[in-house]
Amino acid sequence: MNETTNNMETLREGSVKDNRNETDAILEDKTLVEGPSALYTLIVEEPAQSDDSSSYSMTLSEFEEDRWYNPTSLPDDAAEIESIQRLIKYIRVGNQTATAIALAALVDYNLRDESTQSIVIATGGTELLINLLETDHNECRHGALAVLNEMSYMLGTRRNLTNLGAIPILVKLLSDRSIDLQILSAETLANIAKIKKGRKFIRKAGGIKLMVKYMDVPHQVLRTESEMLPVIQQKLFSLLCNCSKALWSMSKSDKNKDVMRQSGIIPVMAKLLTSVHEDVVSYIMGIIVNCATQPVFRTAIKEQGMLIDILKLLKSPDIEMMNNAATITFNCAEDPESRKMIKEQGGLNSLVNIVKVESHKCETKLMAAATGAIWKCLMNPDNVKRLEDINGIHVLVKLLDSDSEDVIANTVASLAECTKIGRNKIALRAADGLVPIIKLLQDTGHERILVNVCRVIDNCASDPLCMEQVVSNDGIRLVWSMMKFDSTLVQSTAGHTLVTLLKNTKESSDIMRSLVTGLVMLVDLLKSHDTRVLAAACAVIGILAKEPENLAILTDYDIVQRLSSLVHTVIYYLKSTIFHLQSNSDLQAHLSRAIGSCCLLERNCHTFGRLDVVLPISKYIHSNSELVRQNVTFALHGLSGDATNCVAMESCGVVPFLMETIASRDPDVQEASAGCLANIRKIALNARRLKL
Repeated sequence: MNETTNNMETLREGSVKDNRNETDAILEDKTLVEGPSALYTLIVEEPAQSDDSSSYSMTLSEFEEDRWYNPTSLPDDAAEIESIQRLIKYIRVGNQTATAIALAALVDYNLRDESTQSIVIATGGTELLINLLETDHNECRHGALAVLNEMSYMLGTRRNLTNLGAIPILVKLLSDRSIDLQILSAETLANIAKIKKGRKFIRKAGGIKLMVKYMDVPHQVLRTESEMLPVIQQKLFSLLCNCSKALWSMSKSDKNKDVMRQSGIIPVMAKLLTSVHEDVVSYIMGIIVNCATQPVFRTAIKEQGMLIDILKLLKSPDIEMMNNAATITFNCAEDPESRKMIKEQGGLNSLVNIVKVESHKCETKLMAAATGAIWKCLMNPDNVKRLEDINGIHVLVKLLDSDSEDVIANTVASLAECTKIGRNKIALRAADGLVPIIKLLQDTGHERILVNVCRVIDNCASDPLCMEQVVSNDGIRLVWSMMKFDSTLVQSTAGHTLVTLLKNTKESSDIMRSLVTGLVMLVDLLKSHDTRVLAAACAVIGILAKEPENLAILTDYDIVQRLSSLVHTVIYYLKSTIFHLQSNSDLQAHLSRAIGSCCLLERNCHTFGRLDVVLPISKYIHSNSELVRQNVTFALHGLSGDATNCVAMESCGVVPFLMETIASRDPDVQEASAGCLANIRKIALNARRLKL
């Protein structure tokens, strides 16, 4: 024992007695590298691009850490360099006892320091340590793994270990008889799993299945504080923690998620969520955050009862835990059953309480996750009612001045769900929320914000006092300007909102005249390949064309030719079944309205007929959509102003259809149907008179 102690002291001091064995002579060899200039640079190759789902671009933290990594970055202390070099040489040429001593001495150095690691890497120490992992000597394996574990906390070494083939060896050590080796191996793999190539290699080496197995510990380990556990169970707990950390990183890959699920991780996670150990719960929550992006995991989270435990963590004092719980809630609130469960478990109240806390407003991720979860929950009308009960609309309005666009987007989306109910329109106005929402149309270019602002304004337009605020704050012009936005979703939503606004304002004529300068843009939108944009543009044209001045301008810009071309295009796509059924039905309905409005100018009615619009538009009467069947009556009525068109319509069999629609509950549809029938009958009577 004394001899071993003396050896340790000798190695650390860098001097060896003359009467030592042959190793001493080697340590005194003049071939020792004397300084930094003689060290060679070990090039760590960048992992090749892979189609594996584990391949991700370098994260910001990896990029920042990679900036320092340079194997030639050495300390200024030449004695320290020489001492570490001596230890590496001693490991290389010594016997088992001497190697174990040298490894023990090497562990005492700060191996997480970049310069210290650079010496070990540059002298070939990494390859040597990996080779020692495959020996039969337990102390040497433990010592080598302890060194590699410390070194693996730096990005450069993680890459080095991956490229040198250490991962299969480390995975093999997970099955070793020594639980101490298992713990160190799992911790090292947890570090390596932070790089994309490492995640792939761990999966291919079978590491995931082993880690899931070691996570399934006895209930006693989960229910007893770690310091109260027996020694063997404390080691099981350490192994559990290291495996959980590794799988947290591994779960960034879809392929890894599939393997984890097939290995039985779902019931294991449900079990671990009830642990008294906060660290374990934190790791499991990290895994669930990554896995909850997949529907199969979301279903399992709900069915295994994990969602109930997760909702409880929304009240956690730990910000990270609270953030993870909110993120999982956001992902799980995709389906109606989960939304109902969230309400029943008081999850909506907890989410609202999170966003109410002033100190949380600087926690951008937490606020984005919480507001996102609130938005998803409000897709359930019962949750909207619950939000009303806790005065949640006032809370949401206060979030509109957030510095985060994601928070604002989620907040406005939440208000869009709330304002579907009449009393919440009044509540929004009472909370002074409508005006700042309108101003967002000119203050941001965020697509989701703009879409949901339009939705809120559309919902509120039916309330006269809200409509006054929209008009007085230039809301109609701002919505109109959104139809020039690059996003087709923004364009279509703005178009339908504009129609609602024009229908609900008493000053529609004056407002429409002020929008004349934008009519060219409106006609150009009819060139779009998006059915939603086409439908929205037609809807707006159907309103604007009722004003003679607007109709004259639209006619000068060839609106008749554009609409005629669109009729034939829609028929073509109907035959090829390319268009989505609902989108196509909306387009047919609004196109019919637009044609009917444009026929208010007599010459347009004749031009439509000359462009062969009557036959294809008459086919709309066979649509399965009640909306299309109602709106086509307006097109038929407008076209019936021309005698030739009436003859063509009668031959297409529209009269029986009009006899049905004349009994519609909608007075406008009744009037259009009756007017068309009257025009057709007039032409028929005139034809009889001519024959007589």
